[in-house]
Amino acid sequence: MRQRRVWAALLLAAIVPAANAACTTELGRGWPPAVGNYGQAVETLFDGTAQPTLALTILPKGGVETGVALLPGTQDQQWTLRYSKADKRVYNWNNSVRGGGLELRVDQEPDQYQVAIPAALAQRLVRSWQAALDSGVPAGRKAPVTEGEVLSFQVAGERYSGPRWECGAGKLMMKQVALLIEASDTKEKKLDRRWQDLDESLDELQQLLAGNAG
Repeated sequence: MRQRRVWAALLLAAIVPAANAACTTELGRGWPPAVGNYGQAVETLFDGTAQPTLALTILPKGGVETGVALLPGTQDQQWTLRYSKADKRVYNWNNSVRGGGLELRVDQEPDQYQVAIPAALAQRLVRSWQAALDSGVPAGRKAPVTEGEVLSFQVAGERYSGPRWECGAGKLMMKQVALLIEASDTKEKKLDRRWQDLDESLDELQQLLAGNAG
């Protein structure tokens, strides 16, 4: 549990305020050029053939890949929240190959933590993220070439990828990711508090989006 909390804390620490009042994002639709095969390999490692309704995959410049996913339940049954972390970095440059070569190390078992999440809260999270991303990312803008870390959101079948969104709605969404990571390894008796924190953060996001729309 301590490791999950440290990881969530590091994620929160990476959230920095915008340097000015205007909050924009460089995220675009789809995968960035030359990243799709890598990203899909990581997501298959984490989720197999399952189709998350909401997911965030983080492809870091160095270190292991991580991801958070919401898997729907049947009808109004509880959904599954899953946090995944590769055991070893999937993207690996193998110098033993003549001249060096890229290998995607998917023959491994990732560390995974999962917990049931109330359906209504999961569905609210999906709606909120979809509204935030559709508001911030123009429909015709493709994901840009991104040096270093790539974040890829997948919400209700639509993908948005690029560098970290560090202000406004993006900042709140990353706070929610940290809350999800922490909840994935929280004892059941303390989960109600985690869900309350997430619900309150979604209230903030809703208010922010309403203000932007106004």
